[in-house]
Amino acid sequence: MSEIVPMLVSVATKLLVIVGGVFYASLVVAAYAREGPGFQLRLESGYPARAAERLLIWVGVRITAMMASALKWVLDVLYEASADVGAWVVSKSNSQVQARVSVRFR
Repeated sequence: MSEIVPMLVSVATKLLVIVGGVFYASLVVAAYAREGPGFQLRLESGYPARAAERLLIWVGVRITAMMASALKWVLDVLYEASADVGAWVVSKSNSQVQARVSVRFR
């Protein structure tokens, strides 16, 4: 019986952390969707809890914007590389394939 209580506390703590993380992520996604990467940090000294919340959301929006920018850069590089690979494959194929490709992409 005494082993069950610490296990339940551990499970409840993990569940609370997961629910808090999902809630925080939803706040960040909502703020990013509403205001975009230009989310403004407005802190009011009279409401410290609200200021801390906005600061955490602002940090999340900044991280999300950086990740989106990095992902865009990676996808741009992959797009260019796939175009280069496609051109290389066509240049190494026979003349019939090259003729079909040139007719299709004029």
